[in-house]
Amino acid sequence: MSIPESHVVAEGRSLKLAVEAAAAQLGVPVNLVQHKLDMAHFKSAGTTGAETVKIFAWAKDPGDVAASMDAEAWMSGLIKCMGREGTVRAEKREGTVLTYVDVGEAGRHLVGRQGATLRAVQYLLETTVGAKHPGVQFRIDVARPPEDAPREERSFDRPRGDDRGPRTDDRGPRRDDGPRRDDRGPRRDDRGPRRDDRGPRREDRGGGEQRLKELALKLANMVAETGTAETIRRELNSYERRLVHTEVATVPGIGSRSLGEGPEKRVEIYKIAPAE
Repeated sequence: MSIPESHVVAEGRSLKLAVEAAAAQLGVPVNLVQHKLDMAHFKSAGTTGAETVKIFAWAKDPGDVAASMDAEAWMSGLIKCMGREGTVRAEKREGTVLTYVDVGEAGRHLVGRQGATLRAVQYLLETTVGAKHPGVQFRIDVARPPEDAPREERSFDRPRGDDRGPRTDDRGPRRDDGPRRDDRGPRRDDRGPRRDDRGPRREDRGGGEQRLKELALKLANMVAETGTAETIRRELNSYERRLVHTEVATVPGIGSRSLGEGPEKRVEIYKIAPAE
């Protein structure tokens, strides 16, 4: 990141305070401040460590952050209408506005089953806020909620019988005194398939993600070698497109963009033209 000549130098007890000080010097809101850490400030402190943060800062072009601010306001309003609380942060990177959302446990409801709700929300964002900013793409990234606490492992080697207390005859026979399965319906393995009719297993979906990333990297290297753009023909949801964009970004000189309309789009991988 190059530092423009019109930059200022600001210092504070934290990065937040340093950015606020820079905003005051520049006379712009905090969200219009672009900054870079002064690493020499930390090195000069030696082993004791620096007590402050020092930055080089300059003002962003308001037009560059307008789309991000609109996306952030739209998403914050949606969360409020849902009766939820959370944080929303949006930033623009190379023509794409990334909107980060953290609503804790409610993230499951925002994503929905297999990402269906998230795809619908992103489509609404693209068709409403995107109409004000032609040529800008919008993506939503929902923070993963904390995993449920694992269940305690059951002990299968404890004795059964003597440690269960005295038997009470008026409560009927114990389970091991009578039929244990026939009177309770068919065994589970007699009921037919358990998984095939309910979609892929979680590990199968993980394998699909890995194959998609491998395909993206393969096509990106092919484009780098031939210079001819390649398109992943299958329709991808926002999460899958994010996987492709992230993987393609690891290949220098190669870019990717989404094609099509609606929540399901395709991804084109192309060679970035050198700057004149």
